[in-house]
Amino acid sequence: MKPLKLTMQAFGPYAGCEHIDFTKLGSRTMFVISGKTGSGKTTIFDGISYAIYGKASGEDRNGPDLRSQFAKDETVTEVSLEFTLRNKTYFITRSPQQEKKKARGDGFTTIGAKAELYVYDTDGNRQLLAANVRDVDEKVKEIMIIDSNQFRQILMIPQGEFRKLLTSESKDKEVILQRLFHTQIYKRIEEKLKEDAVELRKMVEKQVEHRNQAIQNIHVLYNEELKGYQAAGSLNDHLIMPLLQTEISKMSEELEKLADYLKIKQEERNALQQKLYEAEAIAKQLKAKDDLQSRKEELEKEIEKYSHIEVQINLAQKAAVLAQQEELCHHLKKEVDAANRELSILKEEISHLTIQLKEQEEKWEAEKERELERTAIGEQISYLNNLKSDIQSFASVQKEVQELGRELENCSREKSALEEMEKRIDKNILALKEEKQEIDHNQLKLVEVSHKLEKLAGEISLIIKFEDQKFRLEQATSQFEKKKKFLANAVARLADAKSMTLELEQKWLHGQASLLANKLQDGEACPVCGSEHHPKIVTTAAEIPNEKDIKMAKQQYDEIEKEKGSAEKAFYEVQSIILSLKETVNNSIEDIQRQQPDLSPADFPVYKHTIMSKRQELEATHLLLTKSVERLSIWAKELQTFEQDKEKNDSELQKKNEQLNETTILYTEKKTYLKRMMESIPEDLRTIDAFEARLMESVKKQNELMHRLESAQRLYQDSREKLLLVKTKYETIEMNTKQTNEQLVKERAAFVDRMKEQGFAAYGEYNGAKKSDQEIKLLEKAFIEYREEVRSVNDRYNELHELLAKIEKPDMDKLNAAFTNIDVQIRSLQEAYTNLFMKKRDNEELESKINQINEKMKALEEKYKVIGHLSEIAKGQNTYRITFERFVLASFLDDILNEANGRLRKMTSGRYELIRKTDRSKGNVQSGLELLVFDQYTGQERHVKTLSGGESFKAALALALGLADVVQQYAGGVSLETMFIDEGFGTLDPESLDQAVEALIDIQSSGRLVGIISHVPELKERIDVRLEVVAAQTGSRTEFQFLT
Repeated sequence: MKPLKLTMQAFGPYAGCEHIDFTKLGSRTMFVISGKTGSGKTTIFDGISYAIYGKASGEDRNGPDLRSQFAKDETVTEVSLEFTLRNKTYFITRSPQQEKKKARGDGFTTIGAKAELYVYDTDGNRQLLAANVRDVDEKVKEIMIIDSNQFRQILMIPQGEFRKLLTSESKDKEVILQRLFHTQIYKRIEEKLKEDAVELRKMVEKQVEHRNQAIQNIHVLYNEELKGYQAAGSLNDHLIMPLLQTEISKMSEELEKLADYLKIKQEERNALQQKLYEAEAIAKQLKAKDDLQSRKEELEKEIEKYSHIEVQINLAQKAAVLAQQEELCHHLKKEVDAANRELSILKEEISHLTIQLKEQEEKWEAEKERELERTAIGEQISYLNNLKSDIQSFASVQKEVQELGRELENCSREKSALEEMEKRIDKNILALKEEKQEIDHNQLKLVEVSHKLEKLAGEISLIIKFEDQKFRLEQATSQFEKKKKFLANAVARLADAKSMTLELEQKWLHGQASLLANKLQDGEACPVCGSEHHPKIVTTAAEIPNEKDIKMAKQQYDEIEKEKGSAEKAFYEVQSIILSLKETVNNSIEDIQRQQPDLSPADFPVYKHTIMSKRQELEATHLLLTKSVERLSIWAKELQTFEQDKEKNDSELQKKNEQLNETTILYTEKKTYLKRMMESIPEDLRTIDAFEARLMESVKKQNELMHRLESAQRLYQDSREKLLLVKTKYETIEMNTKQTNEQLVKERAAFVDRMKEQGFAAYGEYNGAKKSDQEIKLLEKAFIEYREEVRSVNDRYNELHELLAKIEKPDMDKLNAAFTNIDVQIRSLQEAYTNLFMKKRDNEELESKINQINEKMKALEEKYKVIGHLSEIAKGQNTYRITFERFVLASFLDDILNEANGRLRKMTSGRYELIRKTDRSKGNVQSGLELLVFDQYTGQERHVKTLSGGESFKAALALALGLADVVQQYAGGVSLETMFIDEGFGTLDPESLDQAVEALIDIQSSGRLVGIISHVPELKERIDVRLEVVAAQTGSRTEFQFLT
């Protein structure tokens, strides 16, 4: 990927629309990006990265945060990039989600993130590939092949990132490489192996727990050895399982014995139960005989009662023969009485109907006399129907006149409003023209204020720099006094320690001499001087120090001497810093006094306060003027809007005048026609509602008159017909009553004759014997049942008497007691059998369960041997103390070092080579990613932290370039033709700088474009193209500068 053109708008420090045309470089492939700190050099990288991936080059910067604080509210943050990739040219543009000032009114509106991607065809025309953020991201991933992290790793070497990779510990280096090569999957393999191993171990433990629980649940009844193991709490399945099989066999034998004994007892029970059944049958028969004897005696006592019932039945049957004749007489009597009552009612009704008929006849005659009234109302309805069409036309015309009147009023009102609007627009246009003059004046004034602010900013920067350096000098001075005191204290303590050491050595020598003198005898030679005479022997010292005391004193002296050396070094370092700071402070004073010659350092705070206040006033003025000038674009839009409004208003006013004239003419015509219609239509009928009401009222009155006539006629006819009907009915009933009365007399005479024939002397005797059919049936049923029961009881009693003549009564209590006893024995045996069977079944299930658990455990343990071993190796429990992921990272690091060393050897004239430390670390510390440097001059390895600043930079640069190559290889061989390097060259001497530049030239010789951010003047002189970033108070700008 090679950038061609980059455009940034309201992005970072770039307030406006900044264009960087990389095609101006021509065939040049290396350039320096220079500028002040914070001017926006790294933002160029951010712009390229954001345009392609929607992410800046640093992890602490993202889209919304990159909006320029210098930009105007209405300016949208946007980045676009034109670049080439694999012989194709692409154009991409992006803008983040952001707040934009509303075009009208106050406040802001949120604009969503946007992105578009184009490709240039052979004719140079753009072809759209994707038109939204999601589609653009997918398409970028497809054409770039690498992700944003790999893009930054290959193309952009940020400040300090690879120095950190060079010197970091194994653990920190692991984190960096994880981020670079996305090795999380290998870490996940480690975790998965650990999870599987833990899960297998838990499963084995769970199976052991289930087996132990099963062993504890074994039922032991016969095997004493198994009882002993169980009592002792033994869970050894190898010992218990054979004994369990023995116990199950013993339980089977005992179950067979119990089954045989139970069978014998059941046979005894069945025989006894048969005897009990027979005894119960005899006892029931004896009881039945006694019951029949008692019932026989009760029935003999009721013979007289049932003889009387038999007489009653005979009399009731005779009376039943006369009942039909009696019922006929009663029925005829009821008919005669009912007919007489009905004749009386009909007679009264005839009298009433006669009066009612006369009244209805009078009403009918009165209604017939209103014929003239009915004719008049019919004529009125005919007149109204003829008038209906005229009234409907009148309502329509009247409505049109009213609507036209309202329309005329609205047109007049709207015309007045448009005329008023025209006055307001003219007033606003005049006010905008006056405002334009004021804005032109403010533009000139704004330039003047901006120049003053820039000058003040420079002066304030010098004052703040002076104050900062002065504060650091004061701190250094304070630190100097502390270091000075500490050094003096260390010198004094060293002198004391030296004096004490000498004193202890002297005491030790004197003590040794005194010990030797105490052993001298006259005549013996002295081991020191050889003299045999000892005139003055030294006395023994009170305290003699030993060698340990002297050694500790010397050790203390050495430690204090080291402290003194450290204190002395710190003292001179602080002293050097003070001298440097004093020189820097003096330089700052000179810089300030060059601008303000009469100003002394004592006056700096007052001067700072004065110019700060002045800057605040100028900033306030600048803000007001800026807002005023910013109104210029709004002013043009407003003026254009008002002129458009005026043109539109004039057009509408002309149309409204035409509409008003047309409406006035039509209104006059319609109003004249309405006046003529009002003369022909009565005033109270000029509305449809009034007409409809009058017509409905007339029709209702006509209907009412016709209804009254018809109703009166119908009522008269009904009354007449009803009277005739009632008279006919009266005559019929009167004739029928006479016939029924004659028949009643005949039937009464016939009843008396038949009553005497049946043997009843009087009606009272007949009436007492009379019973209903139901009562007769009940008496007959009771008599028959009594007679049948007497016969049945006698027959059954005689039969049982003959059957039980020679049989004795059985002893039921004795038989029941024997049966209960044997039943209890059988239940006890069944419970014992069931309990033993359940325990045997449980033991068999437990045996099967334990065997199954052992099989599962065997399989799990075999699996755990593999998984657990792999997990231990993967987490670093191996010869090299290195995890699986770290092993993969070490492989990547070896590839990086292989690429890096080719460049490092060239940059260091073959002296240095980076190597990975493979020695096993002490304890449990993870190793494998530490870096050492092999020095060809000494032939030894040492830690990379021992490299000097310049050497570290060269090593870090070589490592960064090697990493870029390796990441590119692992990203599928993507051809990326650009690299940006951010800082680090300031630590190099001229020779090292030449070597670093040569290494970069090797990169660009392959056609790769190399951009370097640097403040180093020597580097700028060696590279003939410079992209200068110029910072100002209103934002930064860029320009290419070519030295040749």
